[in-house]
Amino acid sequence: MRETLLAILLIVYVSARPQKDPRGPNIIDDNADFGTPEHDNRVHTELTQLTDKEVAQLIGSDYFNGSVLPCDNETAPGQWMIYCSGKLLQTVMAVQLYPDSKTFVDQPMKENQTGKSIMEHFEKRFPVSIEKITKKDVAEFVDEFFDKEGNELDVCDLPDWRPITEQLANIKDASYQAFAQRLHFIWIQLCRQIKPEVKNDPSRFSLIYVPYQFILPGGRFREFYYWDAYWILKGLIASELYSTARMMILNFAHIIETYGFVPNGGRVYYLRRSQPPFFAPMVYEYYLATQDIQLVADLIPVIEKEYTFWSERRTVNVTYEHPDLNETLHMFQYRTEAETPRPESFREDVLSAEHFTTKDRKKQFFKDLGSAAESGWDFSSRWFKNHKDISTIETTNIVPVDLNAFLCYNMNIMQLFYKLTGNPLKHLEWSSRFTNFREAFTKVFYVPARKGWYDYNLRTLTHNTDFFASNAVPLFSQCYDPLNSQIAVDVYNEMQNSGAFSIPGGIPTSMNEETNQQWDFPNGWSPMNHMIIEGLRKSNNPILQQKAFTLAEKWLETNMQTFNVSDEMWEKYNVKEPLGKLATGGEYEVQAGFGWTNGAALDLIFTYSDRLQYNGPILESLVGSQTTSMKSSPDSSTSLPIDITTTITTSSSSSTFGYSNILTLITVFVLYIL
Repeated sequence: MRETLLAILLIVYVSARPQKDPRGPNIIDDNADFGTPEHDNRVHTELTQLTDKEVAQLIGSDYFNGSVLPCDNETAPGQWMIYCSGKLLQTVMAVQLYPDSKTFVDQPMKENQTGKSIMEHFEKRFPVSIEKITKKDVAEFVDEFFDKEGNELDVCDLPDWRPITEQLANIKDASYQAFAQRLHFIWIQLCRQIKPEVKNDPSRFSLIYVPYQFILPGGRFREFYYWDAYWILKGLIASELYSTARMMILNFAHIIETYGFVPNGGRVYYLRRSQPPFFAPMVYEYYLATQDIQLVADLIPVIEKEYTFWSERRTVNVTYEHPDLNETLHMFQYRTEAETPRPESFREDVLSAEHFTTKDRKKQFFKDLGSAAESGWDFSSRWFKNHKDISTIETTNIVPVDLNAFLCYNMNIMQLFYKLTGNPLKHLEWSSRFTNFREAFTKVFYVPARKGWYDYNLRTLTHNTDFFASNAVPLFSQCYDPLNSQIAVDVYNEMQNSGAFSIPGGIPTSMNEETNQQWDFPNGWSPMNHMIIEGLRKSNNPILQQKAFTLAEKWLETNMQTFNVSDEMWEKYNVKEPLGKLATGGEYEVQAGFGWTNGAALDLIFTYSDRLQYNGPILESLVGSQTTSMKSSPDSSTSLPIDITTTITTSSSSSTFGYSNILTLITVFVLYIL
């Protein structure tokens, strides 16, 4: 009986929503028009002057010989010649077979094919230069030898999912409860399991096998991503999906055991770069929720193994000058080894490097692009000499606040884990390491005149004192002396003075305008808003804790009200006009889904479940009203919306609740009782 009612509820819920691609919510249509002025931010204007032949010749240049590849014969022996280098990859990008470069490198080879055999067929069929090969011929070849992207994944069931949980039932405000209930359902849509053939015949796939099911971000992101998973896990814990959270942790443990680190995402073309190190924090959050000390004990060696990757392959020496002695401090840096265009953005990278005249300069440019991608901030004026020019990127000259704050957090977690598991010698070792690093962190990044932490530039030997949301990460990771209670106040005041807290929809990633980069103004992202909220909440200052709550309200209202008119959670938001426009900028259109936005919102709702009270416009999609309308992008009915328009009425009561939600909650209640 219970299963029947649950099936009916799910059918009603899903049928009421817009139809989705089975591979994930709002997969971008490969035929959608990316050429609208609002969205074509991927290539510099001057590059549009190149002819198709010139573009093909440029993309067909030699980028691979003598360069470190994103994956190679050692890391991906059967796939590297397809997904990380080679004439086929260049040709697909030259003819722009798909609007999104990532589409091709996500496509599996067909059964009984190998990378070597496909390249032999390609060379035999096209023994000419790339500019002489037509798009039609390339399309026919790809259709013959490759399967559709996403076919290597199965939609999966969440074994621990229940339609209502104790935490959901305890949310006091009706609007927030309805919103959280909808977010709780989204996990069902985002669950994926890798098919057995990826394990049995990995050389046919760019997808990296993991043994357990997982939650993917959504949209074009058809694989696991590293730092996304922390906020996804926070949301799973909020939804009481402890088994699913554990499986995601075990997947990352499997990856670390296999490769020694966690790649950017679950594709072989990511095997030269990681992302912000959140494995230890994920284990820590899971422990706080479950008290599973055995899992902690089992995973301590895995956490140490990942830390070794960062300490051996991503450190840089920084000289700290003071009157008595110059001190060399070992800090961490985003710095991939790869020196070629990123396969998932091959065309964009090549065109952005067009004006560089030497191969060495292009190699450094590609290395800096990949290193910025390793940061998760791809891309931002934070990495540029000239804020508006991506060609001036210099990521490998920058020692970043956030990465070092994350690893400081890792050290603190490790000393705690050794204490909890009864290893006093290792506890003392990691406690000393944490304390010493925290002191070094302050020396390198803290600028007394600006009362905050700032990225340090090795080229200029100066700090970048512009506002970036990453400046506040040490509050989140608590990489500062707990006895210095004033520092959190000072950092907040500096952010307030920048104007970042005055933006209506939340905290933007920077205050640098008109850069056309997605990690700049006016875009705000869930991880940064969540970390700033948590950093202020963790302080011992009641005023800052109230500021955290106020920001949480602002961010959640942006999420809720945009969900109301679009019926989606988005990877990022336009915080300047949260109800007027979706976020733009970067190499692809804004994606829906969305794992980390979903997770951060659920975590904040449950953190403040007894205080939140919604007093804004009526949320029609949550209360059953029909007054909402959307205006889609003008050139394609299948592309994502550019502008959002909505007819709204105001309400002074947060208790307004429509008949559709009442019916849903009655059904959920019946299921719960059964």
